[in-house]
Formats: sequence, C-alpha cells, structure tokens
Amino acid sequence: MSKKLHLPWTIIALSVLLFPLQQPNARENNSSVQAAEINSRIVGGDATTIDKAKYMVYLRINGKFICGGSLVSPKFVITAAHCIDGVNPSKVTVVGGATRLSEPGVRRSVTKIIKPQNYNKPKPYHMDVAVLKLASDMKGDNIETIPLCEANWKFGDYIDVYGWGQLAENNKAQVQQMRKVRVPLVLRSKCVEAYRQRETITDSMFCAGDLAKGKDSCYGDSGGPAIFQNQLCGIVSWGLRCASTKYPGVYTSIKSVRNFIDRAMKL
Repeated sequence: MSKKLHLPWTIIALSVLLFPLQQPNARENNSSVQAAEINSRIVGGDATTIDKAKYMVYLRINGKFICGGSLVSPKFVITAAHCIDGVNPSKVTVVGGATRLSEPGVRRSVTKIIKPQNYNKPKPYHMDVAVLKLASDMKGDNIETIPLCEANWKFGDYIDVYGWGQLAENNKAQVQQMRKVRVPLVLRSKCVEAYRQRETITDSMFCAGDLAKGKDSCYGDSGGPAIFQNQLCGIVSWGLRCASTKYPGVYTSIKSVRNFIDRAMKL
C-alpha cells in the first residue's frame, strides 16, 4: 500500500519503499526508519491491467486501501507483515480481479493472519511477510495464482514490481490504476553499504531499484509482488525515499521465508 515502508505512481520510477501513508501502526517502534520516512510506491513505471498479473490483489482495512498482495493459492494471500501488524482479521478484505481501485473486483474476507514469530526481530522489517487465509476460495475473471520462487537469479537480473502506490515521493495522491515497474537487482554489498548508517539489511531481504533512472516502488506498493521468471520471488517491504539515487528499495526474499510460508499454509 504512516511511514514510507513499501506498502501498501504518474510514471516516475517505481521505487520499492514500503510503508503506505495509510498503513496501520506499521513501524511505531522502529524510530530510525520511521523518522526517515520509509516509503513504498511505484515510481517511474507504467500503467498496466490486471490481465497481465492475475495473481495481484490488494488489501482493504475498514474499507480503505492499504497494501498489495499476491494470491498463491485460491485460499491464501502473501503480503508484508507490516501492512497488517496489529490488525484484526475481521477488519481486512482482499480484492482480486481489479485493475482500478474503483472496480468492485472479487472480494473475500480474511479468517486468519499468520506472521513469523521473529518478525521485526532482531532488526526492523526482518521476516516482513504475512500469510492471509481467506474465508472462501478466490475465483473469478482475471484471477489466477502464482507459484512461489524456485528460480535462481544474479546481480543485474530484472524483477517486475506491481502496485497502486504513489508515483512520486512528493505526490501523495492515491493512484487508481495498477502500475508496473521493471527494476534491476542491486548487489547486496552495495545495498548494505547504502543503508549502513540507517538500518540493517538482514538475510531475509534483498534490494532492487534503478538508481540512475529513478525507478522504484513507493508509498502504497507495500506487500505487493516482485516477480522473476513468472514466479513470486519478493515482497515489497521498505526503503528510504522513493527512486532515490542513493537508497535502493528493500524486499522480503520469498526463498528466505519459504519455510514459514509452507507451514502457515497448512494451518
């Protein structure tokens, strides 16, 4: 879809920095990042339609858009834990099959929210993943599931990021149409160095963003998918600023949290 954590674009580079402005209590205890205004929206991307990413869903809390998510089975959605931290499942609705936020889409209530016990421990946004169990299978037009990541990638490979986040850091307007941005993976050592004085890049995270061309995720993109070879390989999580020339977007690595996801989907 608060802080600038990837959360929850006019075409500006898709920055992957996650907290949506509406995000509920996203990082109240993480003062350093909070003060730096972590964000998450697609900057430098292009408008797209749901038929290009039928697994894409979004979360509403008390009727208000908050974050993106990915349908990984008819009854389970993957999103970022910070999107729904402290939220009662009864307050959450998942919407699929919609290109625009104004479209009714296919809606499902949530019966269970499962987060890792070590979410936010020992560092902010560590294990930033949540599994949502739907009240009934999500089926309908323009709705499909996406497989979890098995692919191997390398520095310089590109991922596709989808969301309804802001188009620019200084543009607070809520984007209505789904957008997509393609951004390169950033060398881990470079990302660690970029954030060294601000936050810790843990082993559950990876970084991506086109620092030269201003493409990244931004406010409102949090929880949304990072796609590689038609597989869900990342979750928009957090970052400092949007499409920054210094700070790449930070994502949760699906491979790093795969064991948690597999266990959660059996509950």
